[in-house]
Amino acid sequence: MSAGSAQGGRLEILKFAPDALRREITQRLRVIRAAKGRTLVEKGSRSTDIFFLLEGRAKVLLYSANGREVCVHNIGPGEMFGEISVLDGEPRSASIVASSEILVVAMHAKDFTACVESSPAAGIWLARALASSVRRLTEQVFELSALNVQTRIHCELLRLAHAGAPTNGGIEVRPAPTHAELATRIGTHREAVTRELRVLSDEGIIRYDRRSLTIVDLAGLEQSALR
Repeated sequence: MSAGSAQGGRLEILKFAPDALRREITQRLRVIRAAKGRTLVEKGSRSTDIFFLLEGRAKVLLYSANGREVCVHNIGPGEMFGEISVLDGEPRSASIVASSEILVVAMHAKDFTACVESSPAAGIWLARALASSVRRLTEQVFELSALNVQTRIHCELLRLAHAGAPTNGGIEVRPAPTHAELATRIGTHREAVTRELRVLSDEGIIRYDRRSLTIVDLAGLEQSALR
């Protein structure tokens, strides 16, 4: 069994394809291991592969004219990326950069399209994935338009808490994002993040160091986000 075939068994979309099609596609899958910082997709490029992240984390980035980095989304295990260009035929809408060492499976665009067209269940699966993205982006637009920087920081910390691991001391987030990374996610500058994290730490709501972020008082953080 090839590496592509082995990893193909972990791709949810292939579960909907007929057996013969699934066997054909898994033989063409490409397994990619990439180091932190590697760019997998370049904004504006005409590449059309679809990627499925199996291990590690990646970030969806846009850059302003003066080079400011804006993180639109953080991709975790089980998520796909690159599907938009296949669906609308336009160039890549953002860059994808590895946030850690990652393991991804790349699928050719024609194989992805064949999967979606092979089964109504596959089409529903894709529609649900896109609906989830729309909900997330709608929430982000609202936060950027209606909430101040302090509250946006609290909302981002709550998202991290929901993905964190419960410990005796609270909810631990690993790896801890840097202040600069948090700033790119919520559209502000590093200094504002540093100030607010210091306040939350002094209030006993979080505990933060270079290696970890612990939400000590989740209820307190939720209340802060509502102020």
